[in-house]
Amino acid sequence: MMGFRAILAIAGRDMKSTVRDKMALFWLILFPLLMLTFSYFLWANPMPPVTLDVGVVYEDSTADWGNLTFTARNVTEIMAKVVVETEEGKNVTVFCLAEYSSREEALDALKGDKLDAVLVFPEGFSKNISYGLPARVELYIRGGDTYREQVTRAVLTEFFDKLSDEVAKRRIEIIAEHLPPEAPPEVVDFMRGLAWPVNASVSVVTPKALLGKAGLMGWFTIAMIGTEFLIAGMIAGAVMVVEEKDKKTLRRLLAAPIGPWDLLIGKTLSGLASLALSAAACLAFGLALGARINWDPLANPAHALVPVLLLLGALMSLGMGLLISMLAKSTKGAEGLATAVSWPLMFLTGIWYPKWLLPGPLRLLADYFPLTMAIDAVRSAVVFNAGLEVVLPVLPWLVLATVVIYGLGALAYKYVLKRSL
Repeated sequence: MMGFRAILAIAGRDMKSTVRDKMALFWLILFPLLMLTFSYFLWANPMPPVTLDVGVVYEDSTADWGNLTFTARNVTEIMAKVVVETEEGKNVTVFCLAEYSSREEALDALKGDKLDAVLVFPEGFSKNISYGLPARVELYIRGGDTYREQVTRAVLTEFFDKLSDEVAKRRIEIIAEHLPPEAPPEVVDFMRGLAWPVNASVSVVTPKALLGKAGLMGWFTIAMIGTEFLIAGMIAGAVMVVEEKDKKTLRRLLAAPIGPWDLLIGKTLSGLASLALSAAACLAFGLALGARINWDPLANPAHALVPVLLLLGALMSLGMGLLISMLAKSTKGAEGLATAVSWPLMFLTGIWYPKWLLPGPLRLLADYFPLTMAIDAVRSAVVFNAGLEVVLPVLPWLVLATVVIYGLGALAYKYVLKRSL
């Protein structure tokens, strides 16, 4: 028979010890609040518009011809006027242009990290574009920083694509003005087909839950709860037995009318209470920072299953910690081992680090890691306001995974307990 009073006494004693332990409070409360603060200032704020430093080289002598309708200098005049409006309503210039006397000088500046790109107008550019002939430009983009390189390439490519479209449109309009009246209208359509054989429209649609700071902070708040379950939960499971052994209270506890399973359940309850405290702190702080988190079980039945998902995730973490305890013989060793395992998993399983940034094999791990599945389901429900169609398919797998992991952890607990006596 299990002694419920003994179980509650063990859980209460451990919670009091946790509240008095500054290091435990750091990992349960201060650490997640710091992480959420960094996320708020670093990730939840919109990135400023991209500004590119572009060196310009005019090798085109025809740009100085006075009888041309469009020249290389007209192109750079247009570039200098391209602006992007920020959320505050300010206009930010996209291209900061600097003229260089030679290609070599400009490329030396590019190699010296003074420029993001170099734009060269070869000989004949202005004449060709004015006379309706193909006009070529040469672009050199600074490498080394993959993100900056991709952004520079995308911005410049989009600018010249749009410039090319406008030039083609104007050329067709000029030709159409000189067509004889009896010319069929299909002629103009044919010319448009030659200029734009494929006309694709691109629209960016952002999930409503991730619009602005509120949605992003909601995402990070749930991610931080999952991270705490992973780190603090595994540490709590790993030290269940060795902590009592190091304090020399293990034999005294078991000599009292307390059975081994009473001790396990009591410590599991204290671990769950600690994780609940951490989750509440994350939730309260996230909401204080403006996180958008929906929870209305009456309007969305999936929200009623969120506590169940969190309970399963917490039990899984405690079970993994119990398995780790088999390799540790002291409290410090158990804490260090649990931290060494849980910290990389925080990034490699998509709990804190977005899964879409992971390489293929790791993304597969993240898709099937049970704790990630639980946190993803919670995120889908309370941040994206998804329904039962997201939660119910993963619930049986999560129940099975929890039973298996915590069950194996219980067997590991029995082994460690026997070894420690």
